[in-house]
Amino acid sequence: MDALLIVEPFGFFTLDALRAGWYLVWRQVVRVVPVAVVGGIVGGLLTGFRMPVLGAVIIGLGVIVAVIWGAVLIPQLTSRWAEARYGHSLSGPVSVWWGVTWRVVVASLVAGVILTPPNLVTLSLSAAFKNSALGMLGQVLTGLLGVVNVIVTVMATGWAMSRVTDAQLSGLPVASASFPPAPIVGHPLPVVPTRIPAAAPVAPPVAAALPPSPPAPSVPAGRAGGKRQCPKCGLYETERGAVIGWYCTVCGWREGRR
Repeated sequence: MDALLIVEPFGFFTLDALRAGWYLVWRQVVRVVPVAVVGGIVGGLLTGFRMPVLGAVIIGLGVIVAVIWGAVLIPQLTSRWAEARYGHSLSGPVSVWWGVTWRVVVASLVAGVILTPPNLVTLSLSAAFKNSALGMLGQVLTGLLGVVNVIVTVMATGWAMSRVTDAQLSGLPVASASFPPAPIVGHPLPVVPTRIPAAAPVAPPVAAALPPSPPAPSVPAGRAGGKRQCPKCGLYETERGAVIGWYCTVCGWREGRR
């Protein structure tokens, strides 16, 4: 049975949300900003050559193209991120774009409302004390609040990406081959060592048993020095016993008693 994929959404103020949002934001920025910059440069040049209407049109077209391309990149980059992290891409570019965009917009509005009082204080300090230390402090705090707003937007983007991915991928079947096999329940069998110790001598291979040689043909008994010739091995190393009769001391032949 296949297992089910579980996608846990990130918390808003987490490092995972910051990483996911940064994955999308910087890839989007490096593609969109050059289009807007080129449109602004061309429009500025046309305005300088006394063609302000055409220059304004070019600048507006550059902004529109940059906005549309940025919107198209949101579902593409979110799908790539989901495939790289969970092994599945997302479907429905419009639903992915909407799911990420409305969450980022809401989070940015909430962050803007929360940061409005500090922004008013820092702007007041900058305006009231322009050439003093308080004025410089107000400008520094204004810059820091701007950085905080950008970080919150990036975190909101990563948080929204995880929410959309959870809505699409949670519960999808995952091949069981990607998981380690379940452990065997029960008493394990004893492990018998099969490796021969290095110091143990290894016995030489046993040669295959040869078939028994056929018995030597019967040879008429002869005499040599008073000894009878062995009909088995042909030698004269025979002796005569009082009980068993003639026998060979070499091959063990014995005279059959009748």
